[in-house]
Amino acid sequence: MIAVNNGYEIQIDDLAMPDGNPIHRTGAVYGFAAASKQIVSKEAWNVFEINVTGQKYTVILNNKIVTEFVGNRSLQGYIGLQNHDSKSRVSFRNIRIKEI
Repeated sequence: MIAVNNGYEIQIDDLAMPDGNPIHRTGAVYGFAAASKQIVSKEAWNVFEINVTGQKYTVILNNKIVTEFVGNRSLQGYIGLQNHDSKSRVSFRNIRIKEI
């Protein structure tokens, strides 16, 4: 729980959160910043680009900026991928991490 409580999570599946709350929409910084635009996530593969410069976070979903957020949490730690429970299914491909 250290990563969840000390880092940020980018929501990748608004179908898992049917409450309609923008803070749970795909592309949101979960619990901190709602996605500023309603971009319909695809049933198949979505393309995310998440840029972090200092404390500025920019989330690009399917080539459209959906969230810009300034945080204040530690810049050291781990990068995690979506994980809910053993019944959840999520797949990733072509993951790249690049220092800029």
